[in-house]
Amino acid sequence: MGSVSGNRWFGWLSGFAVFLALASGVGRSVTQLATAQQPASVVNAGGNDQSQQQGSKQARSSDEVQRLIENLGSDSYVTRVQAREKLQRMGLQAIDALRKAEDHLDYEIALSAKSIMGSYAIQWYESDDPQPVRDALEEYGAQKSAERLSRIMMLAELPDRMGLKALVRVTRFETSLALSRRAAMEIMEQALAKLPEEREKNSALILEGLAATERPSADWLRVYSADLANGRYSVKQWRDVIRAQRDAIDALQSTEITRESVLNLVRICAVRALRTGDDAEALRLAMEHSDLVNATTTNLIEACNWAIDNGLHPFVEGLYTKNRPMFERSPILLYSHAHALKVGGNEDEAERLAEAAFQKNPFPDTDDEDKTLQPRELEEKSNLHREIAGKLRERGLFQWAEREYTNIIESMPFDDLNSLVARIELSQMHVDLNRHQALVDLLSPVVDRMNKDAQFRTKLMMHPGLGRFSQRWKSQIDYHSALIALEKEVDDADESEVVREKARKGMMDAFLANQQDIDVLIRMFRTRGDDQWRADVKRLLAKTSRTFEIEVANREAMYKQMRTPEAGEGLAEALNNYAWLICNTEGDFGKALKNSLRSLEFVEDSAKLDTCGRCYFALGDFDNAIRVQKRALELDPYSPPLKRQLAEFESAKAKSDEVPVKDE
Repeated sequence: MGSVSGNRWFGWLSGFAVFLALASGVGRSVTQLATAQQPASVVNAGGNDQSQQQGSKQARSSDEVQRLIENLGSDSYVTRVQAREKLQRMGLQAIDALRKAEDHLDYEIALSAKSIMGSYAIQWYESDDPQPVRDALEEYGAQKSAERLSRIMMLAELPDRMGLKALVRVTRFETSLALSRRAAMEIMEQALAKLPEEREKNSALILEGLAATERPSADWLRVYSADLANGRYSVKQWRDVIRAQRDAIDALQSTEITRESVLNLVRICAVRALRTGDDAEALRLAMEHSDLVNATTTNLIEACNWAIDNGLHPFVEGLYTKNRPMFERSPILLYSHAHALKVGGNEDEAERLAEAAFQKNPFPDTDDEDKTLQPRELEEKSNLHREIAGKLRERGLFQWAEREYTNIIESMPFDDLNSLVARIELSQMHVDLNRHQALVDLLSPVVDRMNKDAQFRTKLMMHPGLGRFSQRWKSQIDYHSALIALEKEVDDADESEVVREKARKGMMDAFLANQQDIDVLIRMFRTRGDDQWRADVKRLLAKTSRTFEIEVANREAMYKQMRTPEAGEGLAEALNNYAWLICNTEGDFGKALKNSLRSLEFVEDSAKLDTCGRCYFALGDFDNAIRVQKRALELDPYSPPLKRQLAEFESAKAKSDEVPVKDE
């Protein structure tokens, strides 16, 4: 799973819509409500002499900023230039005052303030920021909006809320209200710390970073800060926030507040309510604001996926009732409703709806000449069913996905490219599910045809997408046939050894035919055999690990020279492959973990997290192994290999906890 071949990333479908402004006045009331909820340890934080001195220093700094802003309108050219230069050097310290000065009654001051705000080049990181935060904020202010959004996402993805302080800084100082709200949204979506003292610490950090800034995104974070400090979701306060935005939509008070932006806020609040155990409030929020979901197929699919991922399946049934004609026309929407019913325990109705979805857009009967489709029409129908099958597979609905794939394979000509692609995708699903015989049965006819039909073989080999897959099919059949043999129970000892020897030979042939498939080598390492077998496997393992080390060194040199995202991704894959091989066999487990952690600095996906979890497990660190594996499952919640590995980690952890500790 941790290797390149197992790299998949299916996460919650969510748009990049951002929160927009609350009505003026409501923001101030939300701030007051948040402050009222804060425990004394948070509200009075900094009430000592040191905090008072800091407040006095900040007041002096504020007075200096105001004086300089007034000097922007001075009759003296030299005074104006000096004021402008000093304000630019002050950077973040002056932003709040400059933002207000953009509406100054003195036109020249307002114009100068706008000019400074639009052109300043300041340092967004602070001296005590960790290096990954400093890297993310390097030249932040000089970037375009799309790149600044990317930097915000990088900060949000840093482990252990390392980027929290910086995200608060962006929320407060970012000139773009959209990006300010995005930073606040990312803070609110992060997982809560388990320890109360950590949550209170984060709460205080947020309040300190926001200071007295007045903007809607800051008001949201103040309510959120109260949630952290009190360890609960503030139902009334968040209802007030959402209601204010809904009222603004209904009254057409702002062109910036949209149905989509409010829907995103509703979803974040619902998920936060779930995290604190208030399932009823989460469902109430989703149901009460279901009218915000636009009645389009794409939006309804997204809403269904979000609800199912978060255990709010009754919400999908509500969407079905309101938008039944849309659901009845779309196979994907019907499958979504069926999925929700299945999760809710209504298996019979779920199967009925899944069957109805399967019957949509059927392939023509090959015996009925009147219904024969043109090649283009047949290809479009095949693509539609393959897309449906892929989405079902992503959702963990493997039985329904297999039916869709099989329908394509049986309805299309054997040598049709769409049919062959369907075989590839179905075979990969069989690998995930450990369906060895099903994979052999699926791919064997194609390999037989390639051996007998040179024209067919050439057609596959020359195809840019299918060529590399077709070269692996024979080795896949050999490998999975070997696994079938290893799973057989043979009573006779001599016969059993014959079967095992055949299986070992099949695995060896499979690996030698495709030495990129390190999962085969890993299984060979774990398979018992005589001295010669162990020696052969160790030789191949040593050779492969050296090859991977060289690949890491080459990719490292390439990355240092190019410093491009593509070079970083290539290095990440090389680091991950080495780590996955070593942590599943033998070698320097510490180095494997180091490489794995470094790969995650470039790309954090489920496959690389899966590798990292395995590295911790190899070192006996079960707690971190389980923690990282659960993170991988958050990104790819329906992956059978990820689930199997988590179960293995948890089982080992449970057994280790049962072992009594001997007294010294």
